[in-house]
Amino acid sequence: MRSGFAAGFMGIGGILASFGAVILVLAFFARQGEETRQQLPAMTTLAVGSLVVGAVLLGAGYLLGRVGRNSAQSADERSTA
Repeated sequence: MRSGFAAGFMGIGGILASFGAVILVLAFFARQGEETRQQLPAMTTLAVGSLVVGAVLLGAGYLLGRVGRNSAQSADERSTA
């Protein structure tokens, strides 16, 4: 059960992190244009927020996967002992 949550967290986190990276690239190109310059603060806020939430979900998924793997191994060791 934990591995499903871990995979879900890591998948959603990866999507959000990728989305944030794409927005950062778009914000970089928008900085050079005059007509899109007023949208730059909103774009960078969304990009940084998306990157932070994506990184947190990736980290949570990774740690949940580690905890699930360790507890499953210790349960197997307890059942054989």
